[in-house]
Amino acid sequence: MKPLYINGASCISPQPTFGTEFPFEIKEYHGSRLACVEPDYTPYIDPKLSRRMGRLLKYGTTAGLQALRDTGVQVPDAISTGTGFGLLDDSGKFLKNVIEAAEGVVSPTAFIQSTHNTVSSNIALAVGCHAHNNTFAHKGFSFESALTDAQMLATENESIRNILVGAYDEVTDYSCQIMQRLGLIKTSEESNLDLLKHASKGTIAGEGATFFVLSPDRGAKIYARYRGNKLLYKPASGAVLSSAIQGFLAGHGGGVSDVAVLSGLSGDQRRDTLLQEVNTGLFEGNTILGYKHLCGEYMTSTAFAMWLGAMILHSRVVPAAAVLSGTPSCPQHILICNSYKNDYALILLSVA
Repeated sequence: MKPLYINGASCISPQPTFGTEFPFEIKEYHGSRLACVEPDYTPYIDPKLSRRMGRLLKYGTTAGLQALRDTGVQVPDAISTGTGFGLLDDSGKFLKNVIEAAEGVVSPTAFIQSTHNTVSSNIALAVGCHAHNNTFAHKGFSFESALTDAQMLATENESIRNILVGAYDEVTDYSCQIMQRLGLIKTSEESNLDLLKHASKGTIAGEGATFFVLSPDRGAKIYARYRGNKLLYKPASGAVLSSAIQGFLAGHGGGVSDVAVLSGLSGDQRRDTLLQEVNTGLFEGNTILGYKHLCGEYMTSTAFAMWLGAMILHSRVVPAAAVLSGTPSCPQHILICNSYKNDYALILLSVA
């Protein structure tokens, strides 16, 4: 399939990534949950509409609209998004209202805004886009499915030139409590910047919304080139994962020594085993970067990783806080290697 140029990008995350110069000033947290640094929504959303929107709908819509503005594209030819849990807060509000009303009549607003495709639909309504609009909810593969959808569209249809691709997820009080009860996130108040230094049980919960404008054409401002992705479900061993990585890179005309690795280590010693094995084995001597200590763990965190990788390739600056091992030299290619439970994903970016 065709490689695509990243001509526009926008990211709202627990770090000050929206409307700031790269590299951004790293924000430190203490606790088990990272919440987005929310911008002023007034330039993007009518205040009369904003007051009825949940957090994720507001920052997801804003991130998508800013990506279009960054490119100078008013209406995209297609929209493709991914989300793990969708709008959790609105879903919780609706269920709470149903219980409190003893399953009687309740306001439909929270229900209408709780569906997974609300963000992509809201963006389409805001810009008047009546074209292809898909939202994928494929757990740890959600964002990668949206990327594949965009790449297939661009390959199969010559008339499609600008595709808005993004991902969004949120963490709520209820979801945080459930994850703590299941032992999925840490209960200590340690710094997020130390997350990957001392592996232990659990990780930290995160959230965010990241959007890109992808095109087969070179734009006025190009951040990086998206080459493709590969999905692996439950690889049996580090050797199987290493073999898949080598095959993926060879299929794009490269090798292991050519890439810097943006590793999806989460700080959970139970879930990082294969990634650690690959980093110390196959990628021994390569520059290894991390990102989940900056944005937290969530199903579509690879969208944040792709934004970070694109910014590094574009600015030729590697933030010191992202370096886990190796030299912080500016790479020509970045391989994102992520895991979310049993879902393993590879994304390859290159200098445009």
